[in-house]
Amino acid sequence: MKIFIFTGFLGSGKTTALLDMAKWLSREADPSSIVVIENEIGEANVDGKLMAESGYAVRDLTSGCICCTLSGQLVAALEEIRAELKPRWLLIEATGIAHQTIADVIRQSIVGLSPFSLVLADAGRWDELMENLPMLISTQIENADFVFINKADLLTEDELNRIELEIGEINENAPCLRISAARGGSDEMWRKVVDYAHTGTNAPFSG
Repeated sequence: MKIFIFTGFLGSGKTTALLDMAKWLSREADPSSIVVIENEIGEANVDGKLMAESGYAVRDLTSGCICCTLSGQLVAALEEIRAELKPRWLLIEATGIAHQTIADVIRQSIVGLSPFSLVLADAGRWDELMENLPMLISTQIENADFVFINKADLLTEDELNRIELEIGEINENAPCLRISAARGGSDEMWRKVVDYAHTGTNAPFSG
């Protein structure tokens, strides 16, 4: 069971990117081999309903953050999913306030699972978020395995280059890829991201 964790601040494009990846995986393998865990703080999980309507098995963890108060529930859910559903792919969308300790919780609690963290950096609000929430955004970036610079179509080349440099100063090891999640990613893009998650070598894209 390969785990991908999607993190990023509210409105960064996590749901859109996750659904796009799930659609690509569905073309590559049986859709029943894909399970989604949704973590949304509140009583109603709209994103989870959307994904369930798209045909994926969805597990909701609400009223808390899986990197904090719901970490025990996450571990229990993962154990149940692995034993009962036996998926090939598990996609986790964390709440927008989650920081990247989720992967560490999984590694320390369940032997044999090695999650891959994908962070959505909101290019359109990068300066605003770094000014108002520097600790949260920096922590998400710092612990990421891969960074999507989303909404790249809203910025100039110079602005994007500056954001890439700032992300590189926070995490020099995570590859960055500029995307516009609303337009969808290519099959080649997702294939290279998955290959990179498996091998940890040959960064799929630069710039």
